[in-house]
Amino acid sequence: MKKRRISFARYLLRGTLAAFLVAGIAMAQGTPQGNSDGGQSGSRNAMRPKFPLTSVRLPKISSDSMGVDFAPYFHASVLPAVRRSWHAAIRQKGIAPPTGRKIVAEFTILKDGAIDGLKLVEGSDDPETDQAALDAITNSAPFDALPAEFKGQSLTLRCRLDVFFPFYANGITPPSVINPRAGAEYSEKARRKHVEGVVVLTLVVSPDGKPTDIQVTRSVGSGLDEKAIEAVKQWRFHPAMKDGNPVEASIAVEVDFHLYK
Repeated sequence: MKKRRISFARYLLRGTLAAFLVAGIAMAQGTPQGNSDGGQSGSRNAMRPKFPLTSVRLPKISSDSMGVDFAPYFHASVLPAVRRSWHAAIRQKGIAPPTGRKIVAEFTILKDGAIDGLKLVEGSDDPETDQAALDAITNSAPFDALPAEFKGQSLTLRCRLDVFFPFYANGITPPSVINPRAGAEYSEKARRKHVEGVVVLTLVVSPDGKPTDIQVTRSVGSGLDEKAIEAVKQWRFHPAMKDGNPVEASIAVEVDFHLYK
C-alpha cells in the first residue's frame, strides 16, 4: 500500500495549493506585475498588472455542424493557437485599455484547416485592438484539419476575444484564496508524455467567493488544462471588497504541473 501511495504522489501537482493571483497585486514568485499609483508602494489596492489579461472563449458555430461534437477539436487545435497569438499580440503592441474590450470575429475553417472569410462582427471601438484580434486569428492558422467524421467542406465560427485589467481603481480589495485544497492531478496523457508546465486561468470570483467563468489564458495541453479547471472549480475565495461590501471581480491564477523525479 505504501508503494502505491508514493507512486501516485509522484504525479500530483507539485505545490498543489499554489494559486498566484493577478488581481491588481504583484504576482507570486517575486515577479512584480504592476506598479503602485500615487507613491503608495506596497498597497495592493493601488496596484495592477503591468500587462492586461486576455481570454478567448469557446467559439460558437454559425454553420451546419452536421451533428459533430467540435468541442474536442476546438480545445486541441483552435483555442490554444488563438489564445497564444492573442496574448502575444497584446503584449507586442503594448495595448493597455483603460476599460475592458471585447471583440467578436467570424471566420471559416476549411477542410484542411486553412481559414477564409475573416471579418469583424463586433468591434471594441479601438481600431488597433480590433486589428490585433484579427491578426491573432490570422497568425493562428492553419489549424488542424477538420475532424474526419465531419462530412462538410467548411465550418463557420464566431470567436470572442477579450482584453482587460482586473482592477481599475483604488478602494477595491482583491480576492484571496481560502482553501485551494483540491489538488490538480496529472492526466494520463500528460503523464505518459512527461509534459510539465504552468496553466494560467482567468476567472471571475463571485460575491459569495465561488469561481465562475473560468477560461484558459495559457495552455499546456495534453489534458492538463482540463485538470486545472476541475481543481480550481472546487476552490473558494474571500471575495473582492469595496466599501465594505463583497463585489464580483476578475483574477488570474497559475496552476503549476511538475512531475517529481
